[in-house]
Amino acid sequence: MNCEQILKDLREKRKAALEGIKTAATQAELDKAELDIRKLDFEIKEAEAQLEEEKRAAESARTDAINNGQRMDPEQRNFNPIAGAHFQQQQQQRSGEEDPYDTMEYRMAFRNYVVNGTPIPANLCEKRADSLTVVADTGAVIPTTIMNRVIEEAQATGMILSRITQTNYQGGVKIPISEIRPTATWINETVVSDEQKMSMEASVEFSYYLLECKVGLSLLSSAVSLPVFENTIVNNIKTAMIKAIEVAVISGEGVASPKGIIKTAIPGERQINLTSDEINTIPGWAKVEAAMPLAYEAEAIYLMAKATWEKYINGAVDANGQRLGFTGIDGKLKRFLNGREVILVDYLPSFDAAADGDVFAALVNLKEYLLNSNLAMTYKKYFDEDKNKWVHKSLLIADGKMADSNGLVLVKKDIV
Repeated sequence: MNCEQILKDLREKRKAALEGIKTAATQAELDKAELDIRKLDFEIKEAEAQLEEEKRAAESARTDAINNGQRMDPEQRNFNPIAGAHFQQQQQQRSGEEDPYDTMEYRMAFRNYVVNGTPIPANLCEKRADSLTVVADTGAVIPTTIMNRVIEEAQATGMILSRITQTNYQGGVKIPISEIRPTATWINETVVSDEQKMSMEASVEFSYYLLECKVGLSLLSSAVSLPVFENTIVNNIKTAMIKAIEVAVISGEGVASPKGIIKTAIPGERQINLTSDEINTIPGWAKVEAAMPLAYEAEAIYLMAKATWEKYINGAVDANGQRLGFTGIDGKLKRFLNGREVILVDYLPSFDAAADGDVFAALVNLKEYLLNSNLAMTYKKYFDEDKNKWVHKSLLIADGKMADSNGLVLVKKDIV
């Protein structure tokens, strides 16, 4: 059974499971139907990925054969141009459920737009009800296939991006924190503490900020195959997007960009000052640990610059020879301070480079940071007359901020 048939069968099973929810007579039947749907969603996602991989491999082989002037396989030697045109016409007849930005036709049109500057045909520039609303001159919507790969690879390689929480709420609407981070309460509980009230009443509101990632694609040529072209696009956008988003997550001002962790307003008792005499001592970092509330400490990690780690923490010992920080290798290099993982970033100043009162490290549960975006990106190509070269850039609408800043401790430099 081929992937297309498997995918069709799985979707039919999911439709039947949805009917099972409507007709469930008991809670047990309802739970079973919901569990079946979750399992089928996972299997459908895997089947879609497998089908896309098969299509990509077939297209790559066909394109390479054409570019290299090679003979087709015996089954392909009686190629009929009319039949090919009919197949292309069938591709154009997309069903209502199919993503218009994920068809081979649109992917090829997008490649021609980037490489040759050929405008994407109007019939392919469809807009879905939930699609990204952007200004008219942003160019072309990046194909879903490319965008999914960018997101997957960015989350796998980004040190910060892979740890934060990603949401897709409507901008300008206050979202109760209790909806984002639900809590359990006893049904008959009548007395609600002040802390619970604050938690239930707290909310977060997102804006629409435009992220521009300039990418370098000067090596592309008109003869490049579609798979190579898409790999190049993925690698360039992924690198640009990771850096831009992670810089904003750490130090964004919250005006024209997401609000960064170190720009988040927190009480003075969770802003710890360390002097040059304290930074390489266990008692110094114990002050930081003491400031972290117990409810948030389980998943908190340290963020700091590499120079801070190497010069003041890695290998430092107290009078009894007890180490402050240590490095372990368990499949990959990991650094630890007070038993917590340390993530080294380029987006914070080192202790030496920081001015008096500057934040040089943070103790934070990154899951409490929300990046709000549907991660749909558009692509634009234009000619820079001043620099006499083509400029490629991708655009993304996003916002972000700490949903619950109680799990954040900022460490500042103190010059005494």
